[in-house]
Amino acid sequence: MCYTGAASRVVGIEKVLSYGQLGTFDAEIFESIELVGEITGNIQRADDVVYCIKGCQDDLEERTADIPEADKPSVYVGGLGMKGTHGIESTQGGFPPLEAINALNVVDETGTSASVMIDKEQLLEWDPDIIFIDESGYGMVKKDYAGNPGLYNSLQAVTDSSVYGYLPYNYYTTNIDTAIADSYFMGKTVFPDAFEDLDPIEKVDEIYEFLLGMAMYDQMDKDFGGFVRLDLSSQ
Repeated sequence: MCYTGAASRVVGIEKVLSYGQLGTFDAEIFESIELVGEITGNIQRADDVVYCIKGCQDDLEERTADIPEADKPSVYVGGLGMKGTHGIESTQGGFPPLEAINALNVVDETGTSASVMIDKEQLLEWDPDIIFIDESGYGMVKKDYAGNPGLYNSLQAVTDSSVYGYLPYNYYTTNIDTAIADSYFMGKTVFPDAFEDLDPIEKVDEIYEFLLGMAMYDQMDKDFGGFVRLDLSSQ
């Protein structure tokens, strides 16, 4: 994670450490990383971290920028962590990992760029091709499925086995490294041809090793479930 401390004002310096708007590639995040480097005397390391994150941003953009809208499957993200865990109704417009890969997020049609709770009937109306579940909320989604399997089995993504788990990266604060990792996994899932040359787990550990100093995917997999296809009916 590039910087995950609470926002604070530095005495004597008219700058603020900030996450921005919980966006993976928010300009305020880069400014905060550079400020931390300046304060701690690690300017080169801060520059390297910013360069790494922007390099991932550029790579994701270049891989997907030219994909026609008509060729993009529709995508929904559910179970989104938002000051706690939530079920399938919790989602977000302008979801950063999907924005990073130019994906077609069905929630974007609402015009919101914030976390929202939708009605399940709206999800049925959208009927997305692919669903990603935040693994912090997966237990709640499975419990809800057990009580109402008919609703879920009316969704094309469920019947087509196109439901996937992704690593949670927001819980009051943002783990930028994991958000980037999710972007690559979602890119590989939604646009496999554009990411044909990439192994998402190898890429994830490359990101973790550079930003944290060690490969972390196995631990994240153990803690949350990793990058997997989900079967909501499984025990």
